[in-house]
Amino acid sequence: MRSAEEKQERMVGWVLAAAVMLHLSVMGANPGFQVFVFAILVAGAAMRWRNLFVPNWLGRLAILIGIGGVIMCQEGFRPSLVVGEVAGMVGALLLLRPALAARGLQVLLCLLVMLTAAILNPFTSLGAAFVIGDTIALLLVAEQIHRPPEAVESVWVSVVRAFRIVVPVGIVVTTIFWLFPKLSDYTPVGLTGFSVDGILNPGAIAELSASHRVALVAHFGEGQTMPSPADLYWRGRVLEVNGGLSWSLASKRVARDRSLQDSPPSDLTDTLSYRQELSSTRGGIVPALDHAVFVDAQRDGTPVAVLEIGAGVLTAVGTGPLGMEIISKLRRSADEPVAAISNASTDVPKEIASSRAVFEIVAQVASEGRSVSRKIDAVTEFFRGSGFIYTTRPGRLGNLEQFLTTHRRGFCEHYAAAAANLLRLAGVPARVVTGYRGGVWNPWLRTITVRDSNAHAWVEAWDGAARHWIRFDPTDAVDESLAGRIAREMDASQWSIFRRMWSFSSAVTSTVSLWISGMLAAITASEAWAQIQMALFRGLVVVALLWMVRNFAIRRASGIQESAARHLAVLESHAARLHRGRRPGETPLAWLTRIAATGAGPDERRLLEAFAHSYAEGMYRPPTKESGTVAKLPNHVRRLLALWRRRRLVANQVTGGRVP
Repeated sequence: MRSAEEKQERMVGWVLAAAVMLHLSVMGANPGFQVFVFAILVAGAAMRWRNLFVPNWLGRLAILIGIGGVIMCQEGFRPSLVVGEVAGMVGALLLLRPALAARGLQVLLCLLVMLTAAILNPFTSLGAAFVIGDTIALLLVAEQIHRPPEAVESVWVSVVRAFRIVVPVGIVVTTIFWLFPKLSDYTPVGLTGFSVDGILNPGAIAELSASHRVALVAHFGEGQTMPSPADLYWRGRVLEVNGGLSWSLASKRVARDRSLQDSPPSDLTDTLSYRQELSSTRGGIVPALDHAVFVDAQRDGTPVAVLEIGAGVLTAVGTGPLGMEIISKLRRSADEPVAAISNASTDVPKEIASSRAVFEIVAQVASEGRSVSRKIDAVTEFFRGSGFIYTTRPGRLGNLEQFLTTHRRGFCEHYAAAAANLLRLAGVPARVVTGYRGGVWNPWLRTITVRDSNAHAWVEAWDGAARHWIRFDPTDAVDESLAGRIAREMDASQWSIFRRMWSFSSAVTSTVSLWISGMLAAITASEAWAQIQMALFRGLVVVALLWMVRNFAIRRASGIQESAARHLAVLESHAARLHRGRRPGETPLAWLTRIAATGAGPDERRLLEAFAHSYAEGMYRPPTKESGTVAKLPNHVRRLLALWRRRRLVANQVTGGRVP
């Protein structure tokens, strides 16, 4: 391979590898999968640098194994994400071989599939600018793959050519998505995330798909106390109306004890102080660590009132993102059960209370005379030792009895609803709490990022003797690895090298983004920004006018040249029938001079010379105001042809006559 071609191939390989990683990130692929693909791309780049490549048969085998691995490792089947991840895996494995023309186009096809998967993914929102810009970039890469190193062309020419394709396609695609805004390959039965309507009904969800939307980010400053993994419960709603597997908010407005204070507490013992950024107040609810006692919130620099509506549930005025300074106390909630709501948190639906199978379970795990904590332990042991399985694909369920006796498969909402019913049947007031649990810790930024995939449901049981609610998470009984994963996430010493690299790169990216946004905010806030905007606008107008004038001149020149060439072709066609056509290698002007000097009368010679002059002016001189003779080309051609006919120089085409 020549050095120029080798350099081009390496450059194309790096560009395609970076594009694969970008599309995986935009598509919302699993972070672990992204790290694995990144390792493959790095290995391919290192092999390409040393001119070492895997054999074709091994590359095909790796692609088959990679596709099978991606499909088998899917926790919840979403066609758009599966197809996108398969395309990303195939694209990365293709780059283990040289990024030549055919293979480069195959990788580009994988990138287009990934872009389509990102558009169809219900958890991502791509703007038209990104889609158009990405398509232009892919077209430029495709052109570069097929262009030899010696065929250098202006980048602006390539960009304009790409726009000619992207603009009409973008208009059509935008129109389709505007007319059909719900166009998607898959509408999941259930999505992880905070419930806006305050209704928990896991029995109606056959499959739960994870959403990676960022719900909130908590910042802990240097020296501030960090929450333990066991305290990472972000309280959202409290559901007290029992419908068996379904739970909902209380419809009655009653007086409740409030723990939220108007000013920071004087005693900061056993408290957590942190800043929290909320992406949006979904349903007006503000999730925060149990239990918030003070909140100072702002939205776009304007103070926002945050109120407690009872049971430690916070709500904010208005919608949109919130920045909050929060102080939470590490204590148990002491608001007593309200008699007017669900009979003081003890109501159970009749079909459950009359079920003999459920009654036998209650008698087994929570016999009378036991304390609340022992009854909670007994419910935990029941879930742990009765063959229950944690899964996000439980299938639809009819009722609680079916879940407790035969089905025994579900996710956190199933177990929270079931455990609260068992405790109520055992005489313990109980309620279901929804919110988030855990998060992603970044030690460099000292932040905990909580996503919709961290949505969770747990139980609170009232201990009448101690006069407080006890947090109880029955999911830990069937998914014992959950608490361990959260603990490992908060302990950076247990992370792999790839996890540390990913966390550090996220910190660097976030820091740079904040610096850039701060710089832009300072620029836009300055008094000179209005003048800068006006100058930029005027400059763009001038550039656009110059471009239009230049484009008009180019089009005019090319139009004159095309006209001259077209009239020359007409003249050549008729002259060829008279056996006076151009010879091989003869230029148009030399040909016109030759036929004018041989066998032509005065009128014919004068017309041929006039045609040659006009043709030379149109083809080889820049268009000017004085170039009016170019417009005489059609008249010269008509007069020449008429002269040839009158002097019988044009033979009859039917008889095949020859010129005398």
